[in-house]
Amino acid sequence: MMMRRWMAGAAMALAMVGGAQAQTLTMGVRAPFNIDPHFIFLGPNMAASRHIYDTLVNRDADSRWVPGLTLSWTAIAPTTWELKLRPGVTFQDGTPFTAEDVTFSFQRIPNIPGNPGPYTPNLRGITRTEVVDPLTIRIHTSQPNPVLPGQLTNVFIVSRRAAEGAGPTDFASGRAAIGTGPFRLEQFRGPEGMDVVRNDTYWGEKPHWARVQIRVAGNDASRTAALLAGDLDLIENVPTTDAVRLERSDRVSVFKRPSDRTMFLLPHVGAETLPLITDSTGQPLDRNPFRDVRVRQALSLAINREALVSRAMDGQAVATGQLVPEGFGGYDPAIPTPAYDPDRARALLEQAGYPEGFGFTVGCSNNRYVNDNRVCQALGQMFTRAGFQAKVETQPGSVFFTRTQVGRNDVPLVLFGQSSSSTRDATHVLSLAMHSQQVSRGFGQSNRGAFSDPDLDRLIEDAAFRMEGDREGALRMAMREAMRLHAGIPIYTQMTIAAARRGIAYTPRLDEQMVAIHAVPAR
Repeated sequence: MMMRRWMAGAAMALAMVGGAQAQTLTMGVRAPFNIDPHFIFLGPNMAASRHIYDTLVNRDADSRWVPGLTLSWTAIAPTTWELKLRPGVTFQDGTPFTAEDVTFSFQRIPNIPGNPGPYTPNLRGITRTEVVDPLTIRIHTSQPNPVLPGQLTNVFIVSRRAAEGAGPTDFASGRAAIGTGPFRLEQFRGPEGMDVVRNDTYWGEKPHWARVQIRVAGNDASRTAALLAGDLDLIENVPTTDAVRLERSDRVSVFKRPSDRTMFLLPHVGAETLPLITDSTGQPLDRNPFRDVRVRQALSLAINREALVSRAMDGQAVATGQLVPEGFGGYDPAIPTPAYDPDRARALLEQAGYPEGFGFTVGCSNNRYVNDNRVCQALGQMFTRAGFQAKVETQPGSVFFTRTQVGRNDVPLVLFGQSSSSTRDATHVLSLAMHSQQVSRGFGQSNRGAFSDPDLDRLIEDAAFRMEGDREGALRMAMREAMRLHAGIPIYTQMTIAAARRGIAYTPRLDEQMVAIHAVPAR
């Protein structure tokens, strides 16, 4: 009923297929978002930002790098990239886009007070930005960086005139939310969503929709019901239980593909003791068992990945033993999906000095990833069957990610997902989640488990900074070592599943972000 009230008075989506451009598209998204494009580096925020703002380098639905505000990018020296900016672009308030807006955006990203998830990983290694002329910039890096153009696919460019001195509240009010993207902000509704209208001065292909209403519908069942009732035209994160049923419906169409997001566990190995780790009688342990690689290996062996995919994900995922999907750089076909072997897990626990097992908390979000709550409950049961005493604790993403923030995390084992579309290889996840926490150098910002191994760090950096030679071999070597050490424990790669009412065709993005420009009238 609430969803129908939200939509009251909205124009229906399609005008004439093949005729005039459609008028209003109503999209249902799962998670709330903010529209300061530099505040909290999360998928829902990036998806919302792609409507209003542009990046220097764009990525298409298959995550290939394509021109955005930059027409071309060239490595003119090992540590220097030259970017030619697109001429004739204006912000939505009519002011011209220039290189000064780029340098301002770069400077703003690391300087937003109280940002629990800064976009700084995308600026990793950049030492300075040189303005050659209004449409040419050179980006200088401390080390060679072959994936810099990919990092820039997440760096949204804001207007210096509108955003200077502005914080997230200024963007939420609309005052600073001035971009060059395909839509301009009409109204931000906070946790309920936002309305945007077509930017008629957009430099690229004009959107099919004069207006887009993006509504937050966090409850999976309600989101699906709203689509079937006609209150929503397009929804993301179709519940896996509904996907097969909707595919048989003559009222909607389902669009799905494997995504770029691998889900994995991060054991907390940095602390010598953790309050949420106990012995078999429930008393706090005087040491952290996860610092022992045999215990981390036992965790992996305790997981029946195929059963998890079948039951907790309704078959809508791909079991894996590494951190990037097949086809991405660094994916090694020689790394198998780990076998399910609870007996071997128990034996390893005994070898490590825990014949009776021990207790620990598994922490997960319950509204961020596909079926995250179900997955976490299933993992807890699997760990218990293998000799652990696992307690499951789930929280809304807004609470969970703040609690488990790097440097603050107190949860022994967390479920985490990493998207790798920005680099389209293993550089991103290895550098952020497996490398030691060296935030000032742009490494370890997602390393919630505080894992640290100098040899692994060297392998990751060798791959990340390699401009020539066998870069793929270097990436695979780093992946193999990370998996041998069980620095992270991969489980599966998600599917991205969207659904639309008949008459609308949608191309899912590999990065799982729902963006209105990928929805068009069906032909």
